[in-house]
Amino acid sequence: MAKNNSIIQGVFGHFQNLNLLVLIDDLRRERVTHNAWADGKHLCPIAHGMPFGQLVSDLRYLGQTASLGRACDYAARHLGADPASIHRFVELWDSHTFSTTWLLWQLKLTWRERQLDADAVQEIIQGFNSTDVSSPPALTVK
Repeated sequence: MAKNNSIIQGVFGHFQNLNLLVLIDDLRRERVTHNAWADGKHLCPIAHGMPFGQLVSDLRYLGQTASLGRACDYAARHLGADPASIHRFVELWDSHTFSTTWLLWQLKLTWRERQLDADAVQEIIQGFNSTDVSSPPALTVK
């Protein structure tokens, strides 16, 4: 399987599943913006990860009144991500170095990895449910 770009993993790996899926859908429909945290109903990819709408408004305000670094620090704090990764992504996104198609592909890789992890955990849980409680199954490491 292809590997995620480290910047993408460092930023979008912190997104909740629903936020990630909405971003993937918005990228498919070209409902994202560049050079702004939000523009009408379109959000920058980072803004898609904000846990609630007021934080997007805060980012918009910071984008108009403060440095990009300060806004990226704010976003990183609420995402649980590294501010330098957020800042680097925003610079590359706004310069169109990261295209919509490429980001969509990277995020699909992230989503697929999450699905594989969830499937593996589900197999472990099902294994525990189907065995005698007094003798848990042996886990093998490959």
